[in-house]
Amino acid sequence: MKVLIIEDDDRISLPLKQDLENQHNLVQLAYDGEVGLKLGLEVNYDLILLDLMLPVIDGMTVCQKLRQAGCKSAIIMITARSKTANKIMGLNCGADDYLAKPFELEELTARIRAVMRRGAESRQPLLTLGDLSLDLNTCVTSYQNIPIELTPTEYRLLAHFLSNPLRTYSKDELVERLWNDDEVTSDNVIKTHIKGLRNKLVSVGAPRDIIETVYGMGYRLKTNA
Repeated sequence: MKVLIIEDDDRISLPLKQDLENQHNLVQLAYDGEVGLKLGLEVNYDLILLDLMLPVIDGMTVCQKLRQAGCKSAIIMITARSKTANKIMGLNCGADDYLAKPFELEELTARIRAVMRRGAESRQPLLTLGDLSLDLNTCVTSYQNIPIELTPTEYRLLAHFLSNPLRTYSKDELVERLWNDDEVTSDNVIKTHIKGLRNKLVSVGAPRDIIETVYGMGYRLKTNA
């Protein structure tokens, strides 16, 4: 998933970022509501973790403006205000869930999974294509039941391909979806990650062309792999 954390407290945002990245998510941070709103409007995030008390623009206003602009990202509000009235306000302004501080990372992970299940009916927990499978809940990838150890970027690439195996993805689309805007990503970087993913798939018995290069267009999974 592509995740945006809008939180001005490093004691919360940095552990959250690390935990989510350990689960193979791509995470970007914003430290005030103005920057968070700008990113939320410009980038198609799967999930936004939004603090209520933010500098410049408060979280309620950010959430309202995102929804008014047609933002479809799942939004979980995180705040020290645990009163029922605050929760109702957060949900009424467009948030999908509301979590009060302090909280355990395990609880947030469970909330994220529940929100993503509710908001993405078409997204299956287990993505498969022939003998290739990727479990979104456990982050386990295998070919013919042989586990494959992938880097976070390789995992995101494969999950993206498996989510729509009939589609050819251009390099620009892959960069937009799988890398943050502030990361410098060249064609060679993408080729290197594709090559690394191919080699790991081949090492467990997959055909060399399981990820096809469609010259002049991009990459796609071979559907009869």
